[in-house]
Amino acid sequence: MKTKIMLLCCMAATLMLACSNDKSGGHDGGEGVETEVNGTQLDGNTTLYGLVTDTSGNPVPGVVVSDGYGCVETDANGVYQMERYKKARFVHYSTPAGYAVNTSADNYPLFYAEIVHKNIADRHDFVLTPLPAPESDFTLVCIADPQCSTTAEISRYVNETIPDIEATADAYKAKGTPVYGITLGDIVFDTPDLWSNMKESMANRNLPVFQTIGNHDHLQTETSDDNAAANFETQFGPRNYSFNRGDVHIVSMDNVLYEGKKKYKGGITDKQLEWLRQDLSHVDKDKLVIFCAHIPFRGGTSVTDESHENYDGVLDLLSGFSEAHIMIGHTHYHQKYIHKRNGKTILEHVHGAACGAWWTANICADGTPNGYSVYEISGNTIANQYYKSTNKEADYQIRAYSATQVFGKSGSLTFGWAANAPAMNDAKCIVANVWNSDASGNWKVSLWQNGTKVCDMTRVKTYDYWAYAYHVLYYSKSVGTTWGKNLDHYYYGNLASGTPGAADFEIVAEDGMGNTYRTSKLQTDFTGF
Repeated sequence: MKTKIMLLCCMAATLMLACSNDKSGGHDGGEGVETEVNGTQLDGNTTLYGLVTDTSGNPVPGVVVSDGYGCVETDANGVYQMERYKKARFVHYSTPAGYAVNTSADNYPLFYAEIVHKNIADRHDFVLTPLPAPESDFTLVCIADPQCSTTAEISRYVNETIPDIEATADAYKAKGTPVYGITLGDIVFDTPDLWSNMKESMANRNLPVFQTIGNHDHLQTETSDDNAAANFETQFGPRNYSFNRGDVHIVSMDNVLYEGKKKYKGGITDKQLEWLRQDLSHVDKDKLVIFCAHIPFRGGTSVTDESHENYDGVLDLLSGFSEAHIMIGHTHYHQKYIHKRNGKTILEHVHGAACGAWWTANICADGTPNGYSVYEISGNTIANQYYKSTNKEADYQIRAYSATQVFGKSGSLTFGWAANAPAMNDAKCIVANVWNSDASGNWKVSLWQNGTKVCDMTRVKTYDYWAYAYHVLYYSKSVGTTWGKNLDHYYYGNLASGTPGAADFEIVAEDGMGNTYRTSKLQTDFTGF
């Protein structure tokens, strides 16, 4: 008899736990097996269901709800129901444009509930707060690779990066523009003991920050992709999710196919691609879609971490919308990659890292400063965009050098442009690193002398030899691809006369979005930048 009583108590406790695990700001249903919710009859195969209402108790139809594998919409009664996938850990909704982003007490986005038991039907209800009007104009801040491995690095992130982001957010909010943030992976650097510290570093800020998982956010001790991502999910919830703001649909996905310590590649599984297809099927084709992940797509042909599984499928789906952008981290340098797909141009933004070159100094391996990107969104387009260098003014977008200056040597390598490129071996040559530029033709970079235009500068693929020398010579880093990056956001041109060090020159960069950036300063040493 005692055994039966104990068994009944355990069953009741399990049921009560299943009905109290909502993390969404909503509530769960009562105990017992239900056949009807708010006038909607539940299907016999339903194992995951719930009610979505607004703060006045009114049902909200048309809300997309997912278990991470399939997507459904709430009906006219605000009810969703589905047959839960056996491996699903969360149920989550895609915040509609007309409703606020729900947040926790520490201002983290909160749009999901954890599924605790999987043998009976789970009910999870959600409550949404209506906005006076959809946020047709808003700002998105993309933060790549904080990648902290020590408490000292977290201190730098908290004291350098985060205050700069908050100052940027304050400036927009003062103008009435909502601001949202999203990381692009590698929040930690294979240091699971720092998860709570990193979560705390982004909590209680003046903007809610969504999260994307990176390769270093996986547990190195696990060979199962799902098990390796468990710590991230415990802190931040689903790895594949979406939300809407104004006329924009934002998707964040785990595109790290993880098989163990330093063994991974880029891509998404067939099941993930099907989830993305279902998610996007609920989005009007005239919307802007922003796809956030960690590992670059680019050509998708590398045999290493960019052998991107289902690369074509994602691009095909994105090409069906009015405008689409891909937001990426991972590389610790800044680059724009242009995709042409089904008659559409899709710009892939590979972001410079918040930690730069792994918190070594305050620049990335390509000379891009530590920082983050800011996207001003109006309607269904990105109306303006710039890279914000940490602790620099927003118009700090160019660093200039004399091509003939040698910053040092390491073995057979001379750190300077004239020594490595005949076209730049001229005493009158100036080189500019314009890190946020792209090869679309929209950017115009020109060289001026004594107030007169001398030439349009030539875009070239090269190294930032100053940054390369800084890491190798000043910080004793090794020569090779880690600390020197051969990229295409550099420009060169020759003065009409004289040398860069003595001339009255100015470099002018126009980005095609109405912004003009200027510099008349040469970087000649490893200080003052």
